[in-house]
Amino acid sequence: MMPPVHPSQNAAIIRWLSTRVRNFCIIVLLIGSLLPPYVPKAALAPPEVQAGSHQFLLVEDGFLMKSSSLTQQGSRRAYAEGSYHTVKDGDSIGKLARKYDIHENTIIWANKLNRDAPLQPGQEVLILPVDGVLHTVARGQTLSWIADLYDVVPNEIRETNKIDGSFILAGQELIIPGGSPLIDKPKQQIAAAPAPDPGDEPVAADPPPPTPTPVAPPPVQLGSQPGVEYTPEPTYGVLQKPCSRICFITQYYHAGHFALDMQERGGGPIYASEAGTVTRADYGWNGGYGNVLQIDHGNGLETLYAHNKKLLVKEGDYVQRGQKIADMGNSGLVYGATGIHVHYEVRVRGVKKNPLLYIQ
Repeated sequence: MMPPVHPSQNAAIIRWLSTRVRNFCIIVLLIGSLLPPYVPKAALAPPEVQAGSHQFLLVEDGFLMKSSSLTQQGSRRAYAEGSYHTVKDGDSIGKLARKYDIHENTIIWANKLNRDAPLQPGQEVLILPVDGVLHTVARGQTLSWIADLYDVVPNEIRETNKIDGSFILAGQELIIPGGSPLIDKPKQQIAAAPAPDPGDEPVAADPPPPTPTPVAPPPVQLGSQPGVEYTPEPTYGVLQKPCSRICFITQYYHAGHFALDMQERGGGPIYASEAGTVTRADYGWNGGYGNVLQIDHGNGLETLYAHNKKLLVKEGDYVQRGQKIADMGNSGLVYGATGIHVHYEVRVRGVKKNPLLYIQ
């Protein structure tokens, strides 16, 4: 038989147990505060990836509007409210322009069409929602930069392309409302044959010579034409840099100087910024320009090169991008012998623009 327990011993045992329980709870609380909460495995499983569901409008057979996911139409491109028209027999650029109430040029520019080539049945033609042109965003370009380039209001680009803010991505294609291609090959002037005098007696034509077998000429590469020099290191802006890699800017575009001054120590070659027709090639003072060249690149885009030492082309010549057209000099209004440089202007429909927008 166990001896009876004294009440004081019971109290001591209770205090001992309560102390142990209290300590155990404190330890559990501390450990629990250091460990992450429990999350069921199902909650940690990654969500199922849904197939791309971006939609854009397509026009099939010219009438039916339906949507199609980009994953199913990988070869197509999406534009803000743009549509595609599938050409049917009898369709022409003019008919499509009237049907969609846009200018013929908008269709030609967006699809890189030849104005004189007929449309083919089954051909898909991109129809923009407004008159304008497409621009592919290059690395480093901003919305305001692009707006200045095409001389349009940035908000018009935002609204047309449904852009929230000013965030755009390189490679993104934007509709430029009211814009036109920056560069278009101008028509070369070809001298027409003189009209016959009505009083002249008709002369019997000689029999046509036998038609020779056509032989394809060998391809001509830049720099391989005799007597014509090209830049060995072309640049890839909208326009070619008009001087060599080692030339540097001595004066930027600002109020009172609507051009770039670029210099190569001791002089150097001047290159055409883009293919076009020489519309001005004058020696002399020329209002301070000195020996000056001007080239028309089409669509109202022109470039001017001033203070040249020697001109290598003449008015009416058609030049290629990167072709050497002059030697850098200090003719006209410059500061002495140390003023050797090229004064370079970019004009859009007669307005002098910042050349950095075009050569960078």
